[in-house]
Amino acid sequence: MIYRKLFDWIDSDDACEATTVTLYSGHDPTNDSEQDYIISRVKNLIKTGVTIQSIDLTVYPRIDEEYQVKVLSDFINVIKDIYKNGDSIETMVIKVSIKELHWA
Repeated sequence: MIYRKLFDWIDSDDACEATTVTLYSGHDPTNDSEQDYIISRVKNLIKTGVTIQSIDLTVYPRIDEEYQVKVLSDFINVIKDIYKNGDSIETMVIKVSIKELHWA
């Protein structure tokens, strides 16, 4: 994967670091298990140690309202509400901070 090579390149130089990255994730709106998959992916992302700055969701069928959430519990509730209403997630854009803590 191209980004893995990028992060390996960054890690090979102590004077080089990336502080933010934007993750784009497409989803299958017709798949019933996609709701649980989306929630598990975000939980696993948090376990990597990154700080989530924002999550933007595109809902299918497309509606005028866009969602932006910053707290995991709010995120889970938003996802469940979207699916409960008969809608689904088409895309998810997550902006994360990957800056390491240098005081440790």
